[in-house]
Parts: sequence; structure tokens; C-alpha cells
Amino acid sequence: MKSLLSYELNNDNPENKKRFIKNLFDDIVPTYDLLNHLLSFGTDKLWRRRIFRLMRPVKDARALDLCCGTGDLSLLIHRHGAGVVSLDFSLNMLAKGKQRKTLRGYCVAADASNLPFRDSSFNAAAIAFGIRNIPDLKNFIRDVHRVLEPGGEFAILELVRPRSRFIKAVYAVYLNKLLPLIGGLVSGKWTAYKYLSGTIRTFVDPDDLKLMLEQGGFRNVKLHPQTFGVASIIVCEKA
Repeated sequence: MKSLLSYELNNDNPENKKRFIKNLFDDIVPTYDLLNHLLSFGTDKLWRRRIFRLMRPVKDARALDLCCGTGDLSLLIHRHGAGVVSLDFSLNMLAKGKQRKTLRGYCVAADASNLPFRDSSFNAAAIAFGIRNIPDLKNFIRDVHRVLEPGGEFAILELVRPRSRFIKAVYAVYLNKLLPLIGGLVSGKWTAYKYLSGTIRTFVDPDDLKLMLEQGGFRNVKLHPQTFGVASIIVCEKA
């Protein structure tokens, strides 16, 4: 169970981990949105909005929201005037997004590392709080690069480990104690929030992710730390 609750890069045989993650997210749908906002003290909304300050305008673009969950980012993309396709491997998440009316465009249930789209189908792509759930990260980067048109932008928003020693110490208490406790009490799904905490502690460092993106064919990769470094927005474009 320990390996399932931490992030492990696995491009060759990720099926078992993906099955575990999909089942986990299917189970937490009823309290997913409440806990997202509660556990981030509402700053997750601010971080999503900041993505659009760092990207080129998406008005009239064809945009792909990867690992869309219940659609908070998809709704913002729609409000910025893009035609949005929302993709997630959890049908329960997509159904909840349709119920909330945050998923306004076309929805696809599929694996983000094996995208069912033609080459150069999109002008822009984004993923918020989802890349940490993708074990075959190199495959994912390769396929996002494939479906973007040349010059198309890709934005990533993810929770990361802060660099400041003081913030890191405070954040460790939050990750190890408070987050699993609050998440478990509210949702009743203790394993899910131990997983969330574990993957934040063990996910790829932003600098290493930057290198992976460059090796995968992206250029102008820019890191934008958020809120004392507990989250990061990465924006890049297809070379």
C-alpha cells in the first residue's frame, strides 16, 4: 500500500496504479469540490484564475482541459471564450461536472496519456491538480505535445513542496497531520487523503518537470511559484 500512496514514475507498466487512482477518485466525488476549496483555504480558485494571466488569450481557441475532475478549470476556459474539451478517466467526476453545469463543452472519458485526438487538434491545453495522478508522465507529455498545434501553449497547475525551510516545516505538519485528518473526517475516505498527502511529498520537483517538458519537445518553459511556493504554475509551448 505504501507505493500506491506515493508518486512513482512508471512509463512501462502503470496500469495497476492507474486502476487504483481511478477507483479512488470515483469514490470521493460527493465531497471532492468541498474539500478542494476547504483544504486550500479557497486559494485553489485564485490559482486557477492566474493561469489565464500567464497564458496568451484563449478566446476562440480550441482548448483541452486534462484530468478535468468536475470542471472548475473547464468553466474558466469556457468563460474566457474558448471551445473546451474536458477529459477525465473518472465517469463519476464527469457526471458530477455535468450536474454542476461546470462542464459546458464536449466531455471525454479517457486516459490522459493516450489521448483520443488527432495530431495538432488543439491551440491550448491545461491541467490543474491532475499531473500528480499520472504515473506514466513521459507518455503523457509526449501525447499532449502531439495533440497541440505548433506554438500551442500548455499550462500546468500543481501542488508542490515549498523551498523555504520555515514554510516547508509548517507545510509538513499540514500535509502529514491536518490534510489527511480533515479529508478523512469530511469524506470518510481516509486512504484517498493519505494518497493526496503522499503524492505531494513525493511528486517530481518542478525543476525536474521543466526538464522533462523540454526533453518532450516544449520550449519557453516558465515556472511561476504560488503562495509561498506551495503550488506552481508552469507554462510552456510546443516547439
